[in-house]
Amino acid sequence: MKSFIFILMVSLVLSCNVYASEKNATSHHESNKCIGAGPQSPRNIDIADGNNSVIFEIAPSIKDMNLCNIHFHRNAEHKSAAYSTYVKDGSHSGWACKAPSAERLAKHDVEYKGCKGIAEGDTIEIHWVHTTCDIKAEGVKPLGDGLKACLTTMCPNPQLKVVAQVFILQKNGDLKFSASPVSPNDPAVLYTGSTTGTSWNNNHCSPLQVTWDVKKTCSTLDIDDFSKWCSNNKYNDNHAHGVRELVTSKALLSKISQ
Repeated sequence: MKSFIFILMVSLVLSCNVYASEKNATSHHESNKCIGAGPQSPRNIDIADGNNSVIFEIAPSIKDMNLCNIHFHRNAEHKSAAYSTYVKDGSHSGWACKAPSAERLAKHDVEYKGCKGIAEGDTIEIHWVHTTCDIKAEGVKPLGDGLKACLTTMCPNPQLKVVAQVFILQKNGDLKFSASPVSPNDPAVLYTGSTTGTSWNNNHCSPLQVTWDVKKTCSTLDIDDFSKWCSNNKYNDNHAHGVRELVTSKALLSKISQ
């Protein structure tokens, strides 16, 4: 019975589409719902300060986990020196490797070869989500799509790890998209945080615990190659997701170990 109740609670949380939700974030004027929440994401990964009191175990190496979801955001959710230009772009407002043109910002409903929400020159942040659940064994049934694909009825509370990398989309970009994290040896920051997406903000926090591995680089990604994956992938994820606002309060952040 306890397992059933826990699974039900997790399903209710996930029904908010914690990674991919495009609904409007809760008003900042509502009562703060972050009291007692664990450390949040996204953050400026160049700043190590944080004093959130919730501590949880770092997830294993991704080689010991299972890739369960890939999705991306137009403009970066995280911030670092290489992608520190703020772009005001509605629910996609975030951080870019370089400022887009005014003409680009005027076009909200763009599409590139079946991939919705991207155009040449856009900055994107790709998330490779990994779980400790066994999602590959015969007979195993994930709880659903999106982040629900990272949980099963027998594994409702896994460790989660997200490898995140920021790119500029260009024709003939230096890198090709891969189902595995691109340039895995690039400088990165490892920290404990939460799920992201526009369902959450600094007054309405995500309750789920995630280990983040965020690359500090900003490389060029071939837009034609990426759009092929985006327009037809097993995650049924063919569009750019919205960006959660940057978390800056030390009370909502973990301390990054140097």
